[in-house]
Amino acid sequence: MGIFARLFSREETVMTVVEFDREAVRPHLNALIDALGQLADAMDDDAAPMSNPGWRGRLKDLRNARGDLRLLTRRAEFSKDELFEVLTTVRPLYRGQPPKDFAHLASLNTVVVAEIEAVHLAAN
Repeated sequence: MGIFARLFSREETVMTVVEFDREAVRPHLNALIDALGQLADAMDDDAAPMSNPGWRGRLKDLRNARGDLRLLTRRAEFSKDELFEVLTTVRPLYRGQPPKDFAHLASLNTVVVAEIEAVHLAAN
């Protein structure tokens, strides 16, 4: 079928809509919230470089993302679009090999990455 046939065709394309199951997503969201909290708490220990504005900014980002997810899960209903709008703000500390300054946070960051992916899988 050529491009003009596709553009001017009168055939109706049938689209299948899959219902969003928020109850299947909630356990994964709760696990992500817990993982973000543990990572933020580990970053905010006594030996943390809080004088570094980048470190403080990442810590603030993690806590804000956790708070936004908690607000979302407390609602009785939320849409898939609302979930992904909040989920796009959730960033792990890093991806791939840990930088030397973050090596002690590798296991917690791995959990955060896994939970982000689990939420994506459960939502789709």
